[in-house]
Amino acid sequence: MMNRAIINFDNSILDKIHNRSLELLKDCGIRFPSQKALEMFRKRGFRIDGQTVYFEDKDIVTALETVPGQFTIKARNPKKSICIGGGEYMMAPGYGPPFIIDTTGEKRNATLEDVHNFCKLVQTSTCLDFNSSIVVQPNDVPQETAHLDILLGTMLLTDKPLMGSTASETAALDSLQLAGKIWGDTSERVMISLVDSLSPLQYANDSIEALMVYAQAGQPVIIHSSCSFGSTGPITIAGSLVISNATTLAGICLSQLLNPGTPIVYGLGGSPTEMRTGGYVNASPEDAKHTAIVTALGRYYGVPCRSQGALTESFSLDYQAGMESAMMMTTAALSGVDVSLHTCGTYGSMLAMSYEKFIADEDLCGALKRLMTPVELSEDAFAMDLIKTLGTSGNYLMQSHTMQRCRTEFFEPALNTRAIHTKWQQMELREMDKRAGKILADRLSSYKKPDIDPMLERDLVKFVDHRKYN
Repeated sequence: MMNRAIINFDNSILDKIHNRSLELLKDCGIRFPSQKALEMFRKRGFRIDGQTVYFEDKDIVTALETVPGQFTIKARNPKKSICIGGGEYMMAPGYGPPFIIDTTGEKRNATLEDVHNFCKLVQTSTCLDFNSSIVVQPNDVPQETAHLDILLGTMLLTDKPLMGSTASETAALDSLQLAGKIWGDTSERVMISLVDSLSPLQYANDSIEALMVYAQAGQPVIIHSSCSFGSTGPITIAGSLVISNATTLAGICLSQLLNPGTPIVYGLGGSPTEMRTGGYVNASPEDAKHTAIVTALGRYYGVPCRSQGALTESFSLDYQAGMESAMMMTTAALSGVDVSLHTCGTYGSMLAMSYEKFIADEDLCGALKRLMTPVELSEDAFAMDLIKTLGTSGNYLMQSHTMQRCRTEFFEPALNTRAIHTKWQQMELREMDKRAGKILADRLSSYKKPDIDPMLERDLVKFVDHRKYN
């Protein structure tokens, strides 16, 4: 099937990217500033120079052979468990922004209350499949223990699958201990986490040691690498692909050395550098091309893949925000991406969240999930008897076939307008951000906390309080 975003790609091109990545791994290596990681590589006979580890082709081939093609993450509510790699498109909201931008454009620090509000929106969303590890970074709690507050909020306010923290080795261990209180142990796959590399060709110590914790526990990890074209990597897409692919492959190799069969989601991205200012730019056509390419490489390696989500450089709910977000998400949906973070609420280079954009992005996510639904081709859907009966003179509007399907056949946006001009002029809330604000208020006021055993809740709270204050 033709992938129009990468029309000139075939297996020979993917072979070329792979082979050049192997060349970098062998000749340049990857920097791992972690004594624990270096010791693991040393025990397995890898060539090491200082903190740089060098990889042979067979090391990568062997690692990829043990990565599962799909896996399930168990939710606290078993009905909401998700399968990654099985053909569905799994979505999570923004990840990591430290700021909130309101409808006036004013920016403020995110708080723990914002974390809780977004957890409530994730729980009540019909589009989002799991919650991010850091839906926003709260600034009103100590940063060294913020992961505990965020995890506790997610565990109590949602019953969907969750992400563990990769802020540090300690944060990863805390995440597993909290999960163990819910599921009894973590022998099952009960959380996924995200490890981002550093460009060029290296990982941070905290991230790699968190990766090691999750891999040893057999918990799924998204390993993602990216660079800014022309600043932290080559200015060309081809150059960025090999530098990021090599780094991701090295992380996958470490995970499989620690625990063969650890589920991995392959991630790769890239964005232009704004050459006039040196700033980072996302939601560009080049960014979208990487979304399509990551899918092709994920299939090439037989590993589920991850992309970015509804990104934008805008700071308001305007045409730019809608255009850029739709370009990124539609490319992901039609290319076959398995997982996306940042699918709801993100503004300005992923540095801020917006409640109103969260609501708007949900309509985008819902529309895309409906777009990906296969066309029904049953006998009832063909409606041949009805067509023959009515011929050229019939009105289908009042037929029982129409009546039975009229509430479910079409996608119904919660936010977008479908009114004629005169009705639109009469609307009390014509502006999208105001309509989103009304939906937001209704969602938060009608939120109901999912059931949880009171003893379990007390145990989770007690653990977090003990870790924070002792």
